[in-house]
Amino acid sequence: MWRRSYLGSLNRQRSALITAIVVLFVLFEYLPLPSARPDARFEPLQNRPQYLHQSPFRTNPNYEYETRLSNALRDLEIEGQLGGDVGAPDTVWQIMLMDNDKRGDDSLEFEKKNPEWKYSLVNAKWADKFITETLASIPELEHLYKSYPGYVLRGDLLRYLILWYYGGYYADVDVYPATSIRTCPSMQNTLFNQDPNTAIPNSNSNISLVIGIEIDEPFASTEKMQDWHWVRRYGFLQYTMYAPQRFSPLLREIIVRVLSHTKQHIAQSHIWGARYNEMTTLEITGPGVFTDAVLDVLSETLPSDHRLIQKSVDADEGLGDLIPSYSAFPVQRVTWAPFYQLKETLCIDGSEAKDGKMLGGLCVLPLNAWGNGQRHSGAEGFSSHHACINHRFGGTWKPWRQSWRKWLFG
Repeated sequence: MWRRSYLGSLNRQRSALITAIVVLFVLFEYLPLPSARPDARFEPLQNRPQYLHQSPFRTNPNYEYETRLSNALRDLEIEGQLGGDVGAPDTVWQIMLMDNDKRGDDSLEFEKKNPEWKYSLVNAKWADKFITETLASIPELEHLYKSYPGYVLRGDLLRYLILWYYGGYYADVDVYPATSIRTCPSMQNTLFNQDPNTAIPNSNSNISLVIGIEIDEPFASTEKMQDWHWVRRYGFLQYTMYAPQRFSPLLREIIVRVLSHTKQHIAQSHIWGARYNEMTTLEITGPGVFTDAVLDVLSETLPSDHRLIQKSVDADEGLGDLIPSYSAFPVQRVTWAPFYQLKETLCIDGSEAKDGKMLGGLCVLPLNAWGNGQRHSGAEGFSSHHACINHRFGGTWKPWRQSWRKWLFG
């Protein structure tokens, strides 16, 4: 009896020890140690810039599925265009999918500072109806949307879908309005008349999407990228976007890529389901896929002698990133080079596309318009006279991955 009791106790202790080892392994393997953010201004640089990043999700994409998706989205566009309502009403969109969330001061101030814009806060109930009814014809949309394990990935996809279908201005709820939308200096001279009292969209422009820059460090060293948890050295931001028109071809391609990459990720995952860490989130639904889609659409729609393509090819001289293995000549495409250290708003009108190609038009704002307050990429502070918004960079989807270690080890 004593021996059985002793052996039972020993087995329980052994099981507890094994469980503790497994838990600690998972914590150390998957949850990064919290560390103070470095200051990129004082970190070493590499001599060779990188203006083109190859996403692993574009190595073997499902083109058949992407074509079906694009066609389904295009059908909805044609239906909307036949109704004669392509212009986007002035609407500020924000997303809050968790029922117990409350709007913070930044969100309330955003609505207050733009009284001439209709304010729309998207909750989970509205989003589900939008996905399952309004966009029911999009292949596998409902399934893929509901497959996401958290609200962050759903929020990423939703912002693209909403601005594509309805148009308007999107901002994360932790974005503070340094100016009103219409008095943003970087948009006054390009998208709106300069007089803020009579500011209206410039009817002469053919622009379907306005975006900003978040990371602009093509010379960043490997060490700097590791310190900042960067997958790539450059990127457009998507915590704020503006779609002056409905049915932007750029947003259409972004939606196609997000759904295609999600489907690919699920297919390549183990039997317990798809897992999303910081890096996969950035590349599947976040700024990574967003940036790649924009650059690829520009590359596919602009003529080979366009200034963006020529600047990209010129910047590749001596680097060879655009020279494929099967040729001695560079591929004629758009890279990050035209957007590096951008000082003024760069707009590509939809009419600049090749015949038969749909671009929709794009404006890219300088980094300090929407990406100020960072410690890299030459960003100025929140009080910069170029600032139109201040993003608090709350990153509410990241700290939970650090909090367990902090709780356990201080």
